[in-house]
Amino acid sequence: MKTICITFALLLSSFVQAQTTATISEKQQKISWIGKAAVGGYAPEGTLEIKTATITFTSEEIMDLRLIVDMKSLDQENKQLRDHLLEKDFFYTEKYAEATFKLSNATPINNGTVQLKGMMTIRGNTQEETIEATVIYSEENITLQFNHIMDRTHYGVNHNSPTLFKRLKENAIADDFVLKGSLIFNAE
Repeated sequence: MKTICITFALLLSSFVQAQTTATISEKQQKISWIGKAAVGGYAPEGTLEIKTATITFTSEEIMDLRLIVDMKSLDQENKQLRDHLLEKDFFYTEKYAEATFKLSNATPINNGTVQLKGMMTIRGNTQEETIEATVIYSEENITLQFNHIMDRTHYGVNHNSPTLFKRLKENAIADDFVLKGSLIFNAE
């Protein structure tokens, strides 16, 4: 009986430690963005489509994560605003059609959360970002849920920035914006 228990424990341990790779296929999922005016309560929202994404993980750590976002998919209910966000003043998607995130190092999962430290590239500018995410496992997939605040000016998106242009007043657009989502990766 003791031998059976030890064997079962070893099998369970190897299952928990197994490395798994999972993916998101093109246009399968979206992430949301929220901007805001620097003055007043205006806070437009929209979506972006994930082009491709791959994650490699065990039950204890995320070993690799790579995301490519289709910037041309940027959507917003106000067509005029959407078109402006796609132009040179903002994300210039004609020239910079993709944004990327690549995990820098393997990172431990602690109590269902993980600090994803990696390199984000938007509009050809690369900066380090640390994104806190909740990790949820199921038999078929792993889900990362996040709600991350970032500074658009770090990526050269400077239009009407109150930090860079001090006299804008009511036309100022806050530097910070939010990316949030629930990305479901399907095991291969």
